[in-house]
Amino acid sequence: MSVPIIFDLHDRAQAEKYIERLEDGTESERQETKTKNKKKKKQKGNKEKASEELPVEAIGIIEIPDLDIRYPIFEGTGETQLSAGIGHLPESAGLLAKGNCVLAGHNGSRQGKFFTELSSIGIGSEVMITNKDKVTHTYKVEEIGIVGPYDESVRKESKEECLTLFTCANHGTQRFYCRCKYINEDDD
Repeated sequence: MSVPIIFDLHDRAQAEKYIERLEDGTESERQETKTKNKKKKKQKGNKEKASEELPVEAIGIIEIPDLDIRYPIFEGTGETQLSAGIGHLPESAGLLAKGNCVLAGHNGSRQGKFFTELSSIGIGSEVMITNKDKVTHTYKVEEIGIVGPYDESVRKESKEECLTLFTCANHGTQRFYCRCKYINEDDD
């Protein structure tokens, strides 16, 4: 009974570490050092020593105040990224960019519970995305629904800046999604 609680606490603590590194800039410094070290290693006869793999670099932070969600965002949706936080689909628009930026997260599995509460989100809820440059955009949930696991509509292109979040539903047989519209402060 206590095992899920321990996993949840571990996931939250690990996520906070990624967020802290992103907020204070040490994550990008670590990436720059890693890149410099690779260049140095390759300069010494093209032989590269096996080194301890560094964790994936966070590219942003997602916050959903109504659901008490605050997690790091990683590039890609592989098991490494989704076990550490929320994943950005590389083929979708980038964070804070025009187009449909698509983010995915695990839902209550042993690999992560990051989007477990996502299906509780309501129309009008706000979602904030902060990138590495500490620029934050706020989005408002406009549409929620459930689609099949191979339904490509979650990746639907957009000419406007928008955000789509999705996770598994009904024991992985479907996907819950919410589509969010960018709230441009200049429009007020």
